[in-house]
Amino acid sequence: MSKQTEQQIAEYLKAHPDFLVNNPDVLAGLELHQQTEAATSLVHIQQRQLREHNTLLRNKIATLIEQAKENELIYRLFSECHRQLWTNYDFTTLASNLRNIICTNPSINECHLVKYDKKFDDLIAHRLQDTGTYLGRVNQQERDLLFSDSTQSTALYLIGNTKHPVAILAFGSDDVNHFEPAKDSFFVLDFVRSLQLRLLELA
Repeated sequence: MSKQTEQQIAEYLKAHPDFLVNNPDVLAGLELHQQTEAATSLVHIQQRQLREHNTLLRNKIATLIEQAKENELIYRLFSECHRQLWTNYDFTTLASNLRNIICTNPSINECHLVKYDKKFDDLIAHRLQDTGTYLGRVNQQERDLLFSDSTQSTALYLIGNTKHPVAILAFGSDDVNHFEPAKDSFFVLDFVRSLQLRLLELA
């Protein structure tokens, strides 16, 4: 930075002493040093803490915005899926329509609604025995039943119960972290309950 530019900045700050107070984001981005390197000044410590706090808040806001966008997308997708349930479709057509809707989500590459078959018994016993729901990774044998090799994380929902299974609704993602146990499944579980009622009518 030239001496002339530094002088202009200095003169501006002298003429506008409240500039940094009114623009804390500018202050947060500055790295303040004192002349003596033997010790870190209190101002330096406070400034660094402010900058770190500012970064933390920005990251938290960005995460909340992403979650809100994802929830809005999921809500819209399953609202459309709900409408499909009460149209006069057979099982095959309903399954196809649900797949076409759900897979518009760029994070979900597979969606399968399949009727119960004995070949799913081990999968049900291993993943769906307790709650009828599983989110996470599956082994190769389980993947081969429903998914392509590229699928890394899955969401499985048992329609019916373990004594009287009706169908399995399965989602797959190439992202290993997309489906995980901590993920909020409110919209999906609400849809699964409605889907179960519909499939009982079709049975």
